[in-house]
Amino acid sequence: MIMIAIVGIIGGNFYGIALAAVSVSLLLAHNLWLVAKNKTIADDERLRIEINTSDHFPVSESAVKPERIADFRCFSSDGSVAITEHRVENQSLVAHVKRNRQCLVALALYPHPINLDAEKFRAYISEEEASAEVCERLPAEGAPQRESYTKYAKALVKGENGSGEIFRRVVGHKLEIIPEQNPCDLGGSGRLPVQVLFDGAPLAGLRVSSGCEQLNEGGYAAHTRTDGDGRAMVELTASGYWFIRTHFIRSHPDARIADWESFWASLTFQVNV
Repeated sequence: MIMIAIVGIIGGNFYGIALAAVSVSLLLAHNLWLVAKNKTIADDERLRIEINTSDHFPVSESAVKPERIADFRCFSSDGSVAITEHRVENQSLVAHVKRNRQCLVALALYPHPINLDAEKFRAYISEEEASAEVCERLPAEGAPQRESYTKYAKALVKGENGSGEIFRRVVGHKLEIIPEQNPCDLGGSGRLPVQVLFDGAPLAGLRVSSGCEQLNEGGYAAHTRTDGDGRAMVELTASGYWFIRTHFIRSHPDARIADWESFWASLTFQVNV
């Protein structure tokens, strides 16, 4: 357990608002998932979307606060529709959308600031296998680090009226995972090529993690890295509900705001069910 200062921003400057004794994993290691409860979308069927936060996919350990949502929408061949109605149910933030074609639901949260002591920040960087450039800039022991982190999540949902090409849609998230083949059309095992984009450009050397609700208690099942074109191959080894996620951290461009900025991205989908 460590002491962490939860902070906010006023006029580009950080200000402390609370201190709590919590673990780093409680605040930073949690992944953000969009979980589509319906396996497929049929005519007149409402799709339940859960915004879940945890390290054990697809469950949730805490609900995202609605005010943290920067953009939440559903993409289909008809275009995109903003999702504005949602409510907290138990540990999830829940929304419903009506679609009868394959769709891609996408969520972006606002940046969120946090302070970490040097030891826990080093552990966090090591766990995420950050780049050598980041590791070279790690602080001396005892120097607290200010970080601003932003999370993005997408869920691909198979429809009754054909698959189409919506799975390739670039929604404009700052960090985004793009499947280059429709994962919903794969069998119980297969290889899924993906590309990771940052500001719309390929990001090389980034760790890409994957897992399935039926494997390793919903934790990571495998890791790989993007090549020079931001591409990676993800091995799908079982039927079920899968996730792919990645994380990128770098020096913050404005040292008055934070020392670091990080970005989290995930993609979820059903395979052969």
